[in-house]
Amino acid sequence: MKVHVIYAHPQENSLNALLHRTVVEGLTEAGHEVDDLDLYADRFDPVLTREDRDIYHDVPANRAKVEQYIKRLESCDALVLCHPVWNFGWPAILKGYVDRVFLPDVSFKLRDGEMSPGLQNIRKLATVTTYGSKRWRAWFLGDAPRKNATRFLRVICHPRVKVSYHALYDMNNVTRAETEAYVARVRQAMLKF
Repeated sequence: MKVHVIYAHPQENSLNALLHRTVVEGLTEAGHEVDDLDLYADRFDPVLTREDRDIYHDVPANRAKVEQYIKRLESCDALVLCHPVWNFGWPAILKGYVDRVFLPDVSFKLRDGEMSPGLQNIRKLATVTTYGSKRWRAWFLGDAPRKNATRFLRVICHPRVKVSYHALYDMNNVTRAETEAYVARVRQAMLKF
């Protein structure tokens, strides 16, 4: 299976960097072909400009600036997001990636006023993430990152997409053993992906 990994964290020595390496290594060891996209290393521009918004519904003009990213997304069988949760949301670079790449005729099809999923090639979807807050606080605030990963992304993928969400909450207060256990669980999930 071809798995597109999208990673969003700027620091090479962070826990998220370790999780990213764990994801890629686990998927590779499991025999998957991995297309790894590090948004920071790739210097992805997350800004949706006025021009981008003006041509948003103009297919194929809307694809011109981000065609390389669209091709990668459309050629995979599975998608894994690896990122921290900041301010109860996706990092800006990941949100900007979604705004700029998940375009009409990419993430959704609009025909005769009816919408349908555009990324039906994606049959497995996973998120590996960390939160600074406790789970109850994220839940109380609606846990938008979880909903984006398990609801929004689900409806634009294959109707039978298998979704998994791996989160370490309260990461600033967990023990080293709890962190290591989380990394081990992520590794096992990728080996079984």
